[in-house]
Amino acid sequence: MSCHPCDPFCPTVRVYDPPVTVFNDIFHPQIVEVVHRVNVVNRHHCVPCEKHLYEYCYHNEEVSNEGSQRSRSHNRSRNHNSSRSRYAGVSKVKAKAKAKAKTSR
Repeated sequence: MSCHPCDPFCPTVRVYDPPVTVFNDIFHPQIVEVVHRVNVVNRHHCVPCEKHLYEYCYHNEEVSNEGSQRSRSHNRSRNHNSSRSRYAGVSKVKAKAKAKAKTSR
């Protein structure tokens, strides 16, 4: 059996049911503000971090060709007391380069 509208063997028949009420609900957004309070506490902590500093002490030493070992040590201690220490914050690379240059002299 065919259900085509033009089919002569099955003519279209219309029957009416009693009316039914249908609700078409339409929703519209309504903004409702909800406030959430958040307390933020900043906690400060001290964390030990190493910072390597290098201190160099430069000494002047007088060396005489005719002096004995005793006079050299005497001059060294005397110059040590009168010399000034200098502070230098130098990186490890520079410190190694200076040490290498000192030993190559």
